Order: sequence, then C-alpha cells, then structure tokens
Amino acid sequence: GAIRCHPWVLKEMEAARDTDRARGLAAFDTALFGHIGFTFSNATRSLVMALTQARFTKVPASDRTARHFQHINRFSASFAFASDVAMLALGGYLKKKENLSARLGDVLSALYLASMVLKHHQNQGRPEEDEVLVDWACRTLLYKAQEQLHLFLRNFPVRWLAAFMRVFIFPRGLTYFAPSDNQ
Repeated sequence: GAIRCHPWVLKEMEAARDTDRARGLAAFDTALFGHIGFTFSNATRSLVMALTQARFTKVPASDRTARHFQHINRFSASFAFASDVAMLALGGYLKKKENLSARLGDVLSALYLASMVLKHHQNQGRPEEDEVLVDWACRTLLYKAQEQLHLFLRNFPVRWLAAFMRVFIFPRGLTYFAPSDNQ
C-alpha cells in the first residue's frame, strides 16, 4: 500500500537516448503508453479509495491504527495520480513551478511521517498509553496531506486538468479533518 513508483520514466529516457531512431521511437512509444496506463491505474485506485474512504484496503493492523493505515493508502494513491498527471502535463515546467512541486513534496513528507509514527508505535509494542498521541499525530499529518493536495489542485496551471484530477482525488470533497484541540 505504499506509494507506487514506476520504471516507465527511466524507459522513456533510455529510449530517447537510443541512437537508432526507429528503435528508440518504438521503445519510447511503448514506455509512454505504459506510463499512461500506470497513470490510469493510479486514477482508478485514487477514485475508489476516495469514494470508500479506503475502508476495504488491507492493512497490517486490526486495532485503532488500522484506519490511519487505510488513509495513508488512500492519500498515497491520490499523490501518485497527481504526480503522474503533473509530470505528463507539465514535464520539466513542473520544476519551475516551485510552489506546485513543493506542495507535492509536502504531501509526500506528511505521508512518510505518518507511516513512521505508525511504524515506531508498532516497534514499541503498540503501548496503549501512546494511542492518543499516535492518533493525534496521524490525524494531523493526514489532514496536512489532504490540504496540500487541495492547494496543489487549486493552483494547478491547467485548470481543466485540475478539475479532472479533483474528480478522482476528492469526489466527495474534503472529508478528512484535523484532530480536535480537546483530544
């Protein structure tokens, strides 16, 4: 359930460097269509998990932390989809759009930190007295991941593509909330 990376970009770069133009073009087409197929797979995962709140994804826990694992899976799929579309649509221009790439970096950082909170909790033997802190940390980080994805879409320069991505990432709107101060 972690963020899925794909080898298509490397294959595309290798194909572009091929000195045999015909062979390089054929290899590039194969890699590009594989990349596009992978993007559709991420879009489907993102949509299904967003609609179901990832309730049906398998996770390595059956206790109170299970929902956090599921939400990490859900936002990981959305992150992968948004990253793929951004790379396909903007290419190298994405690097110049530093705020956009920074927002994607913030999503990735929040997801990584949330997974590390859960891993540390598991490595410590899942102490019951830490569950409130684990819950607060995960909810805060996952809320930040959601908000950065939302800001990424609000500021995406190709507006119709941002609207298209929003359907797959937030079909039910923003549904994740930060923890209460009373927690």
